Amino acid sequence: MRFESIIILALSAYGAIAAPTSPNENVLEARAKQGLGTIYLQEGGYGSCGQKNPDSSLIVALSNTYMQSKANSPYCGRKVKITNTGSNSGTGGKGKSVTATVADTCPSCDAGHVDLSLGAWNALTGNAAYGTINISWDFV
Repeated sequence: MRFESIIILALSAYGAIAAPTSPNENVLEARAKQGLGTIYLQEGGYGSCGQKNPDSSLIVALSNTYMQSKANSPYCGRKVKITNTGSNSGTGGKGKSVTATVADTCPSCDAGHVDLSLGAWNALTGNAAYGTINISWDFV
């Protein structure tokens, strides 16, 4: 543990790891993530953060790596910036970005995977048919 702290401190001093922007930020959050973007519909239900949101809202669901199966996780309400980095299936919107709010948990997602509301999907893909996109994302 002491060795890891020294390494993190040394890397932070050289700018290799971004400085925390909130008390909840940890090493897992310290750099941009790569993964998949998929679409989900709340259909009027409550998200794990306790809010109802229309599908047109700019919201996302993160994996349990972040949400930790907790109602009202510390990540609820956090903002993430997501960039569409392309698609293997021809889904459009490469280069588009959106800032969205964490409002739910995606239990089947891995750490880099983000489930996007219809509103966030449309912003990133130019209203493309449902599918998957490659993304980079980070907390803002």
